[in-house]
Amino acid sequence: MSFQSSNPPYLLSFPEKTAVPLIVSSPHSGQDYPTDFLQAARLSIHDLQKAEDRFVDKLFDAAPEIGATFLRAAFPRVWCDVNRDRRELDARMFKPPLPSTALLRTPKVRAGFGVIPRCASQGRAIYSHCLAPEEVERRISSCWLPYHQALSELISDVKTKFGYALLVDVHSMPRLEQYRECNVVFGDAHGHSCSSKIIGFLEENFQSRGYSTQRNVPYAGGYITRNYGRPLQGVHAIQIELCRSLYMNTATLEPSRMFIKVREDLTHIMGDLAFAFSEKI
Repeated sequence: MSFQSSNPPYLLSFPEKTAVPLIVSSPHSGQDYPTDFLQAARLSIHDLQKAEDRFVDKLFDAAPEIGATFLRAAFPRVWCDVNRDRRELDARMFKPPLPSTALLRTPKVRAGFGVIPRCASQGRAIYSHCLAPEEVERRISSCWLPYHQALSELISDVKTKFGYALLVDVHSMPRLEQYRECNVVFGDAHGHSCSSKIIGFLEENFQSRGYSTQRNVPYAGGYITRNYGRPLQGVHAIQIELCRSLYMNTATLEPSRMFIKVREDLTHIMGDLAFAFSEKI
């Protein structure tokens, strides 16, 4: 079972006007499901789609208009999750089992959400059978590596041009029952992946538009944020989680009447961030 599609594994949009040192990454909004994967999965396409950061790519698709570069995955996260280390694999998913010595058995893996997920949303098992070990190389080589190679090159190019770079990794989240007033979470790896001025700037701008925010709880940033964020080397990375109920009907998985407003708000905020960061906030 390999990633078979006439489309590339990612979509890349370059600045439409004067470039700024901002890269927006949407690694979980892909909807190009391989046919053989859908046939093998025990879950319906609707259940699999619940695991997407659905429409996040559409919310941020004005990024090139403000001078930013926009990278988004075409493949779904239930097929290959590029916000995980490539070694985050559950050996028990495969027959014969993978050698465990080279794997990272993190809490995400134990919960079923490794680079090749065992579960979709709400911990529901994707497969009723074990996968062949060859699936690891196929999905890593066809999806994980191309996405990270593209992202690495973009960061390097932006840093070379401007002397620094800001990566904004965008995601969606379910309603946080324990934090009812929170609908945006910023993750900066507890202060390690991004300048405090940048996250403070974003907090102020989101809050001024009526959004309630939290920092690092319960999402402090995934592999992308932690791997690429190197503030001392001039590369800042921040993860943004948006509550899906802000812009989407979570039952039908369709955009709500608030979608356009949220998109407009995000476009303005990213534009303000791009301008401020260009001035080295």
